[in-house]
Amino acid sequence: MSSQQANSHRGHGSDPATASAMVADRLSPAGRLIGLDVARGIALLAMMVTHIFALADETGMPTWAAVFAGRASALFAVLAGCSLVLSTRGRLSERGRLRDAAPSVLIRAAAIVLVGLCLGSISTLLAVILVNYGIMFALALVFLRLRAGALFAIAGAWMLISPAVSMLVRSTYFLEPSYLPMGFFDFATPGTMLTDLLLTGYYPVLQWMSYSLLGMAVAKLDIDRHLLGLFTAGLGLFILGRGTSWILLNVFGGDAALVQDSQMWGIDLSAALFTGSYGVTPATSWWWLAIAGPHSGTPFDLLSTGGTAVMTIAACQAAAVLLGRRSWALAPLSAPGSMPLSVYAAHVVLLEITRPQIVGDPVEGAATVAEQTTEYSIHALVFVLVPLLWKMCVNSRGPLEGGIAATIRASSLRRPASALRGRG
Repeated sequence: MSSQQANSHRGHGSDPATASAMVADRLSPAGRLIGLDVARGIALLAMMVTHIFALADETGMPTWAAVFAGRASALFAVLAGCSLVLSTRGRLSERGRLRDAAPSVLIRAAAIVLVGLCLGSISTLLAVILVNYGIMFALALVFLRLRAGALFAIAGAWMLISPAVSMLVRSTYFLEPSYLPMGFFDFATPGTMLTDLLLTGYYPVLQWMSYSLLGMAVAKLDIDRHLLGLFTAGLGLFILGRGTSWILLNVFGGDAALVQDSQMWGIDLSAALFTGSYGVTPATSWWWLAIAGPHSGTPFDLLSTGGTAVMTIAACQAAAVLLGRRSWALAPLSAPGSMPLSVYAAHVVLLEITRPQIVGDPVEGAATVAEQTTEYSIHALVFVLVPLLWKMCVNSRGPLEGGIAATIRASSLRRPASALRGRG
């Protein structure tokens, strides 16, 4: 056998190993916090549960799916804060300036808002989070230079104060909650659009900024070195939120006051406590701020769901650390989690195609449990398998994420040389 043939033979023999290594590198890139991708994947699949399964049965009692109500979207928002810090870390070196990171952040925020408006214009089933998400992404830029300690303090204060500010403003001006998805047609009424974004929508920016700040604080830490501390802190926030709410309702008379108020105004108290409000509580009594129900935007809802998000992030990253080089085994979750914008947008579109009736309402004609299970299985399989194949065969970024990254790169190339001076 000639040396050329031998080399060719060795090369072909190493191809399977090389291919396996390349696949593993694509699914678990070196230097990436795979645990955060896993957490995003969990948030996406959990949100699909709340979009497809009924949160209450025929009697109005919560189903198993209600466990994910409010928590999935909160995890998504906390991870958004993490992404903001991680995506700008290279641009914010010790000698860097905020304006070095601002263009990329604002381009990403604008792209998210644009995608959100497109989805909101076609969605008849969901309160699409992306417009609010993009606005929070842009606003969080103001806090980007702060250290972890300051961000944790501000996030905690924001969770406690913003719900009271919201209640005061809404009760003073008689503002009602709004469940409508935000689309391009809302520009016809800019005042109402702004009010829904900040105060009365399903994801009011006033309260939800606390999640972004909390995520930024987490990402400012060396997450791998603080996994136990983060999990413990998250558990503490969860206990503080749920425990304080329970005491206020059951020991200090809040429950009786809310029963009376809900009967007076025709409010479904059970739904507010267990399956979800419309982003904010009723403004008929200050006792509503004592509940910790999903999407209620109270201090105790924010604390408990924020704590759950931090615990999830710590647990997911711990799993990735323990697996080490074998963290590619988490790819069924990390692959969709690495392209959350693409997966979320595709899920909204697919839901519109496959679901002509409102999902989750326990009314006559709603989908049966078997139909909901079948539909969820389709969404889960599609949005696990397609991202896996995309990462292995096409690109490490999702299509929308890749488009945004390309826009940011093109914008950076067009910036004048003077704007790049002073970088390390």
